[in-house]
Amino acid sequence: MSMSSSKLHEHAAVPGPAAMIVVLCAAGAAGGAGFSLSGAGVTLCACVALLVFGLPHGTLDLEIIRARWRSPMTQLLPLLAVYLGLAAAMFGLWQVDPVVALGSFIAIAVVHFSEDWEGAGSVILSGGLALALLAAPTLLHRVELDTIFIDLTNRDTAVAISQMLNGVAPASLSLGAMALILMWRNGRRDQAVGGVAALAGMLLFPPIVGFAAYFCLFHSPRHFAHSLLDLHWRGVGSWGRVVIPLTLIAGLLAGVIYWIEMRSGLSGRVMTASFMTLSILTVPHMLVPIIVSRLGGQEQAEAV
Repeated sequence: MSMSSSKLHEHAAVPGPAAMIVVLCAAGAAGGAGFSLSGAGVTLCACVALLVFGLPHGTLDLEIIRARWRSPMTQLLPLLAVYLGLAAAMFGLWQVDPVVALGSFIAIAVVHFSEDWEGAGSVILSGGLALALLAAPTLLHRVELDTIFIDLTNRDTAVAISQMLNGVAPASLSLGAMALILMWRNGRRDQAVGGVAALAGMLLFPPIVGFAAYFCLFHSPRHFAHSLLDLHWRGVGSWGRVVIPLTLIAGLLAGVIYWIEMRSGLSGRVMTASFMTLSILTVPHMLVPIIVSRLGGQEQAEAV
């Protein structure tokens, strides 16, 4: 899990769901007016948004680890070695077995997204809501989701993943509904409203649009704001020197993947580059803090 997720909802400064709701309403209005939300142009814009607005929330990982733990393992070079090693392993998995890589990414994403719903008070309920977000598109957009998975993996067998998601959709949606009710009753109104909006986006809109809205406008801003609060950083002057260069490096990685992963059409190649980059960086984003805390973080700093 990412750093200090247990404190994520204790800070009033963490962004709420307003931006996501506004964008989803605008997308709904555009769709109602006859504008195609499944077209290549919208897909391209959504995937670029994932890279520009979604990736920065993980760029502070190493800074938080180094501030939280004191051990030889949390020196910059050992941390970079572990981080890059995990990223390289995920990239290698995409090359060897892209269907397994996609399935692994989805499983890791469920664990990661469950951190947005800790107000539910139960790992099962928060995980159920996270799984419901990824399973919801199989109910109304199954064909489009199948096409996306095939495009990402270049394998027809990737439809087995959407079949599994479809199979768990009823149970996960039931758990998600319970999570939303509990969050509302427990006074976690922003979380509950955000969960309803995110589920609606993933259920009603094309999968790429719904995912981009949730990831870029709810998940990422909240985790980024929490990271800044943990580090006591304020303003672009404090975090820009880290976030901007690392985001550009991640963009370069996406460019390399775009170049080597041949797909038909610009939007297909950009989508592949975007989601592969997300998965490659999500693995160390999730696992490095766990590795450090269990193997190398004997001394925890008091400042964070």
